[in-house]
Amino acid sequence: MAGGADTFVEEMQAEIPHLRRFAKAMTGSRDAGDDLMQTALERALRSRSQFKDGAVLRPWLFAIVRNAFLDECRKFGRQGRQVSLEDWYEGVSLAPSQEQCLELDEVVRAMEKLRPEERTTLQLSAFGGLSHAQIAFQTGVAIGTVKSRLSRARESLG
Repeated sequence: MAGGADTFVEEMQAEIPHLRRFAKAMTGSRDAGDDLMQTALERALRSRSQFKDGAVLRPWLFAIVRNAFLDECRKFGRQGRQVSLEDWYEGVSLAPSQEQCLELDEVVRAMEKLRPEERTTLQLSAFGGLSHAQIAFQTGVAIGTVKSRLSRARESLG
């Protein structure tokens, strides 16, 4: 980024509301979403040297959130859910979060099969909450191109 670290951090801070919505959608919980977003922001700051000048920041950050979520799902699958001894004996049932992880993993795999420009456009629309015009401006393509990319992406995910 031309402005250096301060500009990077400022641009990253501007993306926080979008990252928060994306993380909450992935986890299904505001608190878990905030934790996921925090993890992703830390990773982004540690990895900012990997961000290429001229690239669009939001898709890069969304990819970090998604990867952090998948890491948590894998970790949960290996470790299982921690339950206090008192809860164990009371027979408290566990939430179906492992099923949610599997379903989201299936969605992620389907999205990874999309062409990169379709995937980015879909992420900006669905998780970033951007309008067609905003996506067109951010990606440097015509609004009609944005609409057709979204249509093809949705059809592929069908």
